[in-house]
Amino acid sequence: MDGIFDDETDCKRILREVTLLRKLRHPCVVELIEICLPSDPQNFSTIYVVMEFAESDLKKILKSSINLEILHIQTIIYNLLCAIKYLHESKVIHRDLKPANVLINEDCSVKLCDYGLARSITGVESAELIIKKVDKPENQEMDDTTAKEVEPEK
Repeated sequence: MDGIFDDETDCKRILREVTLLRKLRHPCVVELIEICLPSDPQNFSTIYVVMEFAESDLKKILKSSINLEILHIQTIIYNLLCAIKYLHESKVIHRDLKPANVLINEDCSVKLCDYGLARSITGVESAELIIKKVDKPENQEMDDTTAKEVEPEK
């Protein structure tokens, strides 16, 4: 990734992705193998991130002339759902699920990638609680159900 400090938004996305990938561990999430240290840590603008290899992505497969059998489709969807379930159990929302971000190997194993737009579910729940308080008319008192956060079912 070149020019990582040129744009503040891109810099935040790179930081978010690297931070998440260091914490997420699942067979259906792309693995962060290594971050190569710059030769001059005080003055650098490029970062090299080594991630797990995948043979293709879903976008390329869908655009190709490859005919997928029903078993292939079922396996890909099952693995994709397993990845999403793991992310949600880890309190992470991907927010950029699209075929290009679904890496696929020949055995139909799936690896989700590109976590630059991902967010923590706890952050979203807190924001929703704040919005509910702001939208509430001033003359109406808050009751107990409005103020407390709802714990997700397990």
